[in-house]
This record gives sequence, structure tokens and C-alpha cells, in this order.
Amino acid sequence: TQARPPQPAAPPVHGPPPYQPSAHHQPAPTQVPPPRARTRRNTLPPAPTAPGSVVPAGSGGSGKPANRALMGVAAAALTVIVGLGAWALMRDDKPDDKGAGPKPSGASSPPASGKPAVTQLRAVQAEGVEDAPGHPDAQIKKNADAVIDGRSQPYWETQTYRSANFGNYAKGFGVVLDMGKTVKVTSVKVSTPVSGVPIQLRVGASRSLEALGVVGEVSARSGVFTIPADKEAKGQYVLVWFTNQVPAGFKAKLGEVAVYGSAS
Repeated sequence: TQARPPQPAAPPVHGPPPYQPSAHHQPAPTQVPPPRARTRRNTLPPAPTAPGSVVPAGSGGSGKPANRALMGVAAAALTVIVGLGAWALMRDDKPDDKGAGPKPSGASSPPASGKPAVTQLRAVQAEGVEDAPGHPDAQIKKNADAVIDGRSQPYWETQTYRSANFGNYAKGFGVVLDMGKTVKVTSVKVSTPVSGVPIQLRVGASRSLEALGVVGEVSARSGVFTIPADKEAKGQYVLVWFTNQVPAGFKAKLGEVAVYGSAS
């Protein structure tokens, strides 16, 4: 094998020499700014503001709109309360149209009349009585306590008299109640099936007919009715009394007697 002859070398390429900076044109070194000092955030809560003041947008507050709204509502409410209080004080100090001064704060309502309340008074005993000299009624001493037992029946009653005016045997019949102490009587409520005859309310310090004065009189009517006291009546004994102005065939009856008044 024949060896290849050597190839001629490529002629050199001539160009401008590479740039070499001189000592007078060295590029300025890159300047790295020093690290900036880190500002410390203030963690304390903002100072409270006066009612009605507005916190600037760029201030150091919390920056939460909700908190600022709540503070605004509270300030408005406080302003309204203070205003109402001042108005009330000014109104209290203002005299009325008649020129009178302010009313004292300790003034009280007018005192009550002081009269004792009227209530139902409880009798301790009941007894049938009559004004029939020489001709006692056999029935009146029976069942007298029926008029204070709280029921309209059974009845306390007399015999039946065929002639008018109790046959002219008696001037009257009734039941006397012992109240146990002196009381002031204003009325009695009576329950009876009898009607159309006079019936009296009598009050006194003893059970004798002479001591029991007439303080009220009405015409009886069947059912429940009231005999009011026409004048002041005080005493321990209260009598409900049928006079002798009764028709023929009459029988006196009482179902219940309730006394109303107050302690003397």
C-alpha cells in the first residue's frame, strides 16, 4: 500500500487581535446594596379612641373593618344614652304649667282612708228566739245552727199559724247569732223560701230583745237577699227577726244567715 503524500497546512487567518482591556478601562465592580434593616412590627393594640372619633386609614390600628364598625356602634349608643339622660334631668327640673316646682322624689301616694275592710264575720252560736208570752213555739229551739252551717238547707222554722199575725199568740220570731265579740255590722245576707213579709236586722250588746235595736228592715223575698244596716251598728249579737205582720197559714223559715262587717 502506498502512503499518501502530506497535505499542505491551511494558511493562517489574519484578523484583529482579541480585545484586551487596559488598566484605565476596568469595568466598575457590581455594587450590592447592604441588607435593609427589618422594621419591627408593633404588636401592641391600638390606643383607644374617643367616642365619635375616626381612626385614620394609615394609622397603626388593627386594620380590621369589623372592629372599627363595632367601636363606631358602641360610640353611637353611648352618645344616645348620655343625651337621653341629660334630657330627662332637664325635664325633671322644669316646673309645670302652674308654676309649681319639681316634685320631690320621695313623694308617696295619698294614704288610704283607714277604714277596715268589710268581710264576712263568723258566728260562734245561733239560737231561736220569740216574743210570745205564755205561748211558746215548740219548733224554734230546734235546728237553729242550720243558719250558720254554710248551706241553704235544712231550715230553721216555726210552727204553722193558721190565723194572721201568728194567731195573735206572738209578736215575732227569729234567730239570734252570737259573734263571740263586739263587731261592726254593715249588712246580713239571708236565704229563705219566704216572701212578702217584713224581716228586720237587729244588733245589740246582749241577746235580750230590749237590747237588740232595729238597724235595718226589708220585705222578704224567696231566695237570697241582703238586709243593709241603715245606721252604725255595733254589738256582739245579731238578730234576724220576723214581725207579726204575716198572713194566715204562715210559717217562718230561714236557710242561712251571713253577717258582713268588720272588727269593732
